[in-house]
Amino acid sequence: MDQPARRSSTKAKRGALRPSGGLRWHLRALWHRRTHDPFRRGIGRFLAGWDHGCNELVVIGPSAGWFIPGPFLHRVSRLVLIELDTSAPFFFHWRHGRALRLAGIAIDWVHEDFVDCLPRFLAASGSQAVLFCNVLGQLGLEREDYEARLAELPALLAGRRWASFHDRFSARVSPKIPADERAFSSVDPMDGPMLQRLGYGGEWCDHGTGEILPPGRIRHYLPWRIEPGRLQWIEAGEVR
Repeated sequence: MDQPARRSSTKAKRGALRPSGGLRWHLRALWHRRTHDPFRRGIGRFLAGWDHGCNELVVIGPSAGWFIPGPFLHRVSRLVLIELDTSAPFFFHWRHGRALRLAGIAIDWVHEDFVDCLPRFLAASGSQAVLFCNVLGQLGLEREDYEARLAELPALLAGRRWASFHDRFSARVSPKIPADERAFSSVDPMDGPMLQRLGYGGEWCDHGTGEILPPGRIRHYLPWRIEPGRLQWIEAGEVR
């Protein structure tokens, strides 16, 4: 299976036009918002069921919060939003800002590479929960050392409550090909044979995220038609 194309860089750069996100992504999210609704509802159910019990939440790659329900954000008193997309605050505040201000929830934006700054935030407090918002499966677009950075996460997050939803596989898929696009849960990581059992053949891009969640953890798989002819399988899970 294919691997995501990688940049020759060991450090992701901030900006409004980026390999994974930025203004192009916001325009796509607006244009395909109806196509994204089933996936948005699925992520909303996943986050509603995550009881992290913390007053502060560190969100990695929130973008505009396109897939983060407002009620989920309102369960904390402070949000730390780590995002390299410098256009994200405008769209995030357009979607969530007024309600968060009325609720008195503090928001701190950090425009840094999370690989560099997350250890600093975690060392400063032991009471933060961490949410990765569809960012870990995109790391290969940003950094040539993405495999090593993903492998470091379990040790970095040890003893902390965290959750992630991230790209697992993606491909160009014809809407005319019959396949099972229902969400499901499994303790087994998604792989090629599982895709075939779901009715999919052809070449799929492996986003290198199969070992992010610990063995034996429940993995929720959600299909996402990011465009009518492109399907992403998103893996979501939590660690307590």
